[in-house]
Amino acid sequence: MHDPTNDRASDRLPPPPGVPRFPRAFAAKWPPDDDAASPGARGGGGYGGGGAGDDGDFRKGRFKPAYVLVAFLAVIGGAAAVFFGVKNTNETMSSLEQAKERKDIELLPKTEQMPKWRAWAARPDAVLLQQEAFAQLAWSKDQEGLALIVSKGLTSDDHRVRGTAAQALLEYGSPMADGAKPALMKDLAEADSSDKPQIAWALANLKSTEAFDSVMAEYRQGHLAEIQKIDGSPAFDPEVLAGMVTLDKLAAMAGDESESVRQLVATDLSRTGDPKWTDTLIKLVTDKSIDVARQAAVGLGKIASESAMGPLLSALEKADKDSRAKFLEALRDGVGAKGLVLALKSVSHDTPDREKFQTKQIFDMLHELEDPRGADALVDYLATNPKPHWRTEAALRIAEVGDIRAVPTLAWRMGQDPMKLYNDVDDPELRRDDNERVVSARMLADLAILHPDQSAMLLANAEAPVMDWITSKPQPHANGLRFLAAAGSKAVLPKLLAWADPKGKFPEPGAQPPMPAAWETAQSALRYLGWTKDPRGWPIFEKQLNRISNKKYDVTMEGLMQGGLAIVGMAIRAMGVGASDGYAQLGDPRAYPILVKYIEDKENNEQSRVEACFSLSWVATDDEMKDVVKKVHDFNKPDPKNSLIRACYLETLIHRPVPEATAGLIDLLNKDVDLEVRHQAARAIGFGGITGKMIPQIFDKLKDNELRTDAALALLIGADSDTADRALATYNDTQPEAMEDLKVTYNQTFGYWSDKNYENGDVSRWVENALGVAHVRVHDALQDWPKLILSRALQEIEFDNGPHSITRVQFRYRLMQDAKGSNDVKRTAAIEILKFMKEKGVLMALRQEPGVTGELAKQAFFDVMNPKLGSEHIPDAVKADNH
Repeated sequence: MHDPTNDRASDRLPPPPGVPRFPRAFAAKWPPDDDAASPGARGGGGYGGGGAGDDGDFRKGRFKPAYVLVAFLAVIGGAAAVFFGVKNTNETMSSLEQAKERKDIELLPKTEQMPKWRAWAARPDAVLLQQEAFAQLAWSKDQEGLALIVSKGLTSDDHRVRGTAAQALLEYGSPMADGAKPALMKDLAEADSSDKPQIAWALANLKSTEAFDSVMAEYRQGHLAEIQKIDGSPAFDPEVLAGMVTLDKLAAMAGDESESVRQLVATDLSRTGDPKWTDTLIKLVTDKSIDVARQAAVGLGKIASESAMGPLLSALEKADKDSRAKFLEALRDGVGAKGLVLALKSVSHDTPDREKFQTKQIFDMLHELEDPRGADALVDYLATNPKPHWRTEAALRIAEVGDIRAVPTLAWRMGQDPMKLYNDVDDPELRRDDNERVVSARMLADLAILHPDQSAMLLANAEAPVMDWITSKPQPHANGLRFLAAAGSKAVLPKLLAWADPKGKFPEPGAQPPMPAAWETAQSALRYLGWTKDPRGWPIFEKQLNRISNKKYDVTMEGLMQGGLAIVGMAIRAMGVGASDGYAQLGDPRAYPILVKYIEDKENNEQSRVEACFSLSWVATDDEMKDVVKKVHDFNKPDPKNSLIRACYLETLIHRPVPEATAGLIDLLNKDVDLEVRHQAARAIGFGGITGKMIPQIFDKLKDNELRTDAALALLIGADSDTADRALATYNDTQPEAMEDLKVTYNQTFGYWSDKNYENGDVSRWVENALGVAHVRVHDALQDWPKLILSRALQEIEFDNGPHSITRVQFRYRLMQDAKGSNDVKRTAAIEILKFMKEKGVLMALRQEPGVTGELAKQAFFDVMNPKLGSEHIPDAVKADNH
């Protein structure tokens, strides 16, 4: 059944239809590993390339022993060339000299880099720099660079240079690089095994129909399966081959003796969804190769006609357990949610256990995919009146993509007691908890937030069952309160007021566990009372925040260690956290002095004061945020109580940074300041956004080994992409462990995500910078780790995480709307963020959008399904503890 504690899709992606997962022949290092390789070594220039497979199957890509040996010798030769600083024939600079020049260039602003890269692109006497120049110019899509790549790269006498030039053309694509076709055709005729795959693939991408036979010859030999872009990420896409010829010519190869060719035909015909190819796909779905058959199943699922569905369902029904899983994966990644819903018709009813397993398998895949196009099919499925659990699962899948049509079914489920809905024979596990209603309430809350104009409908359907649910339990569940507050329920207000201000006696010293339920409930009730913005909440917040104003006893963490104060301390902490959250939800500036007084009272509980600092960020004005910066400087004494207040106020500045205010924190990047305070100051500076005037001051701190991590962190999250690139390039002059310190600190930066982070463009800036530094070489390796860490952090957005936090459902929906909008900047940013979040279903849906949106989504989906393979080490994920 659905796991309500972790319903995030797996971070590990299965292989996409027809696209391989191969070991890379060469690492993305600089200087290239084949610096001293013989012309026969594969991998053209060391920026990627291919190794020959044992056959033409684009799913396998095994290396022949001879190529492994050549690659190994190439690595040794390249390393030796760097170590001894030798010069290759016709080169005027040693590898070490070229590496130094490359590092010097990377420290320059982009506008100053480009002329230098163009100059090196034109020089055949420094092969390593020339190849690096091709890469940098291509990543920038520099028009002058394109001309140099064609005129100097494709005409080089060095096959390594030709191979890298061909790879660089992939970054430009068609129509920008169409003028390179004649030179590529000439090179193809002269190519050897080291550059032919790259040249052939460049021609394929430029749709050079005259090269089709030569490209297919490379494909049949398995030379294209491992082709890479210049950053080492996979480049092979079977759709590119289909773009070189008519589909009729491709379909004629359906009986080819090569399994890989038949799989290519099945993949590319399936992509069209054209009924014209039904008969061909029916033939291929019964192919002796399961990999050919499952690609054909995708096409039949897209066509979905009566004649197509019979063979598809038959293939699914006859498949064994492993083969069935492969068919379903192909439908998931090729057709999307609609294909998986169609597959429900193939579920076996031979035994209850088999029926349950196969149905769950499909619904789990639907959850992993979260494809908005599946909502229509799931609504139709609900109309068939499935069993209660699958009815619930279908509604959850609809709600997860932000579709309001899930509400009636979710409301129905909120009114069902699991002990009465399920029995011990058919569904004993579903009687053990109330998780289905917990998750349903969470989905209802997300839908209420996403569709405020539908509040009347939401309340008409779900208010009564949710109210009955939360009042029938010893304590109301927070998800139910969140839905009712977000939907604007008036019925819940009397309950919230009562729960937020319990009438019972407040715990006193000596009280024994357990903590009275009323005081546990009050914390959550205070937050949601603030969400309703009911004025009656104000005096309750003040009352609960100041529960110990008479200082009868010490409720600091140290004080609570004394005997008999545990329950008192828990209750006081709960009241402080709840009231602070209530103020944050209310967002009233009048709360500023109240919270400041509470924060600076050194006798209050530290944990609830930190929560008050978080809440301060949501009630303070811009001018008051400048006052918070002043307070950070004022509480500068080294004793623990002052240090806590200083760190606490930095928390305020991190969650609602104001650039004019956070600029005043640069002086905290100082060796005399506590390390954790420095880290928090760097984050606050970065989150606030770094202006041009701030850059020289922070850059100067990169020169100090003790301050480098914090300065680099601030620039990496707060500066523009060009500045972030230059900041990371300075690490070429450090020991490797210095970068490890930065990785750890960067990894600890992301945990709480607010709606403002997206609205203000913060997330877009973080993504842009992470992508930019991936093209910076430090100690000869491209810096992919910020991209990996940020992508993982974005994928872990899941649940409500405190006031103003954003859930994955909300974020996904908003990104999807912006991706389909008319604002070019928002569209591009939204699709990049969706790619970082690995939102396969949304990207699949967006591929069908016309124009730029469809093209961007198509490339993003390809990147998600074909991640760059590597051994980059990143720190373990940091689990968020509230905010």
